[in-house]
Amino acid sequence: MSSLHVVALAQLLVAGGAVVLRSKAQASEQFFAYDYSKHGQDWAAGSCSSRSRQSPIDLPPAPPVTGSFSYKYNKIEEPFELMNNGHAYSADLGGLGYGGITYENAVYNLLNVNVHSLSEHTWAGVQQPLELHMVHKRYDGEGLLIVAVAVESPLLTGAALAAAAAAATARGGFLQFNASQAPLVPRVAGSAYNEPSALDPLFNPTLQAFLKMPPPPPNMKIRVPADPAHSFDLNSFMQGLPGQGAQFYEYAGSLTAPPCAEIATWLVRKDTIKASDTQVLYLHDLVFKTTANKGNYRSVMPVNGRVVSMRQGKLEDLPPTAAPQVKIASRPQQSDREFRAMKWAQDAMTIANSATAYVKDIDSRLRNAAQAHANALAPQLEPLTVHGQVIGTDANQTLEEHMAAIGAAPPAPTQSPLEMQRNAETMARTLANTARQEIEDATEEISKRSKDVAMKAAREAAIMVMSGNLDKVAAAPAGATAK
Repeated sequence: MSSLHVVALAQLLVAGGAVVLRSKAQASEQFFAYDYSKHGQDWAAGSCSSRSRQSPIDLPPAPPVTGSFSYKYNKIEEPFELMNNGHAYSADLGGLGYGGITYENAVYNLLNVNVHSLSEHTWAGVQQPLELHMVHKRYDGEGLLIVAVAVESPLLTGAALAAAAAAATARGGFLQFNASQAPLVPRVAGSAYNEPSALDPLFNPTLQAFLKMPPPPPNMKIRVPADPAHSFDLNSFMQGLPGQGAQFYEYAGSLTAPPCAEIATWLVRKDTIKASDTQVLYLHDLVFKTTANKGNYRSVMPVNGRVVSMRQGKLEDLPPTAAPQVKIASRPQQSDREFRAMKWAQDAMTIANSATAYVKDIDSRLRNAAQAHANALAPQLEPLTVHGQVIGTDANQTLEEHMAAIGAAPPAPTQSPLEMQRNAETMARTLANTARQEIEDATEEISKRSKDVAMKAAREAAIMVMSGNLDKVAAAPAGATAK
């Protein structure tokens, strides 16, 4: 039975042209219709036709280690979604605070984990049965960091596949796979699903996250159960010898599916991780069934002079910027991000109210100045009255006293039209300068207050997030202000 498994996998590896997938979906600006009938050689969407820095590649013999990076993942102790998008199985872990990688002084948070069969990268020409892609996104940008980890089992290894493929080619090769000769789905097929046994040799408890439940059909998803007693530790994919991390090839590359955007940095694990034969066989079969026995691996791309180096992984705590979301015990539906947003909204309202008060004050001063100007030009006019109050000169204040108060020359007892025009121009300039100065002073004060409030809000938010002490604020009655 084991030899049949290896031969059948080899036949799938070398078989070609039997089935061509034809997608009926229309490509759009956001979605691309593609298949693996030619393993990416016919893709033209986006940057797929480029060969400047495309992925995957064939990895050379191990170069010397030139640097390091740190990683830290929190155990998956809550249910998560496993999606079959028609091309791959993907565990959606984005935004759940499960950690990530610190690379070149930048934090990359985990988004998802995808399964590929056969492997997309090759190690000195050798293709492995499975390859996991752990996709990370830079916390302050759009850059991606993808960790690739190859998986093999005691019988289903890259070397065994290569030997079986060579033997099949020598016998004539390129034979159409016949499931009746070597059934690859002894337990996946049918209505009943039997989870791989934890007693199998080299059973991998983390890889079991993809096999805990019956995998979903194309374009469907399921919810995988998890709790503190039955958790999944992604750190195991990164660990090497006891007490140290594994080594990873490093190179600049692209996404391996349309639009093949050249925005990814790859860290490809040098050594494979181990799993049981049943686990590897299940995942391999499921991927091939989804893709009409073609798999979901892209052909290797030319290196084109790119530097391929080696980095050492280290298990270390991530910087505070990558801390997981803090949960509020008394209000579990809210996250610390929502709390900070509410706090900043309150601060924005304070700033807006302050700005409104200053605008009202400026408006009042301008009305007073306009009334004084009118009194100077036409003393016989009635004073301006607003809401029952006289605006402008005081009822007991003479015109000469008011003009002296605003810095204008008192009018002559009798003025000619020319003198009146000159006095009006002088007062207009004086009032304009006064108004401009008032507006500049108000603008400066608003800017200063806004900056002070924003800085205070940022400090309070940072202290609250770092300490995790949000319960008191969450439990405070509506309208209460955090101290």
